[in-house]
Amino acid sequence: MLKVRTLFFCGLLLAVLHAPLLAQESLHLAAGAGYKRLVQEICTAFTAQSGIKVQLVFGNMGQIVPQVREGGDFDFILGDKSHLEAANLAFAGEHVLGKGRLVAAVAKGSSLMGLNGLTDPAVSRIAIADAKKAIYGRAAAEYFANSGLEEKIQDKVLVVGTVPQVSAYVISGEVDVGFINQTEALAIEGKIARLLPVDEQLYSPVLIVAYRLQQSPHGKAAEAFISFLESGEARAIIQGHGL
Repeated sequence: MLKVRTLFFCGLLLAVLHAPLLAQESLHLAAGAGYKRLVQEICTAFTAQSGIKVQLVFGNMGQIVPQVREGGDFDFILGDKSHLEAANLAFAGEHVLGKGRLVAAVAKGSSLMGLNGLTDPAVSRIAIADAKKAIYGRAAAEYFANSGLEEKIQDKVLVVGTVPQVSAYVISGEVDVGFINQTEALAIEGKIARLLPVDEQLYSPVLIVAYRLQQSPHGKAAEAFISFLESGEARAIIQGHGL
């Protein structure tokens, strides 16, 4: 009888010890800085549901792609599909979050009411992210070129590293207007004068995806994260951030 009880106790102990193993796993995710708030909210909800902690790295694509390529512990990278497809990384799966949109954030105190007014002398500084490294910097540059504004405003354009840096310049009033993604814009709307939509026909489509990396070292946690991204809770978060 004692032997049976001992075996039962050992089996129960093993089950108890096994239960938190998944929670003890972690994910390592890299994402474009323009989606920092969205990714943080998704990962907070995922951790609350699963107990799995997520290590996050943010930056422009020019910053995070080399980190992912050189580091073997990343599970996911999130950003613009076209940029990531050209990054020469090996992927094991894809989850589409939604379509990104370029908008112009106008600083408080600026009289700018429409994008045609970018040529007005009252608009002295226009901030965009680095077009070579950040997708919304590229989208802004394409918009300037395709709208015929490029040569007229080139002396006003201030190029910074990331979308959040553009936001910081707009909020501080150091520039009159900055071009950012709608997700970032929704987060700072109360700190600026207004948002101006940008004609989507004048820049290349932006599709935001989460790619699972082939090198992903945390298999069970990665599968749990994919399942969460497909849930109604995650979809509500994503839609709430303008995707």
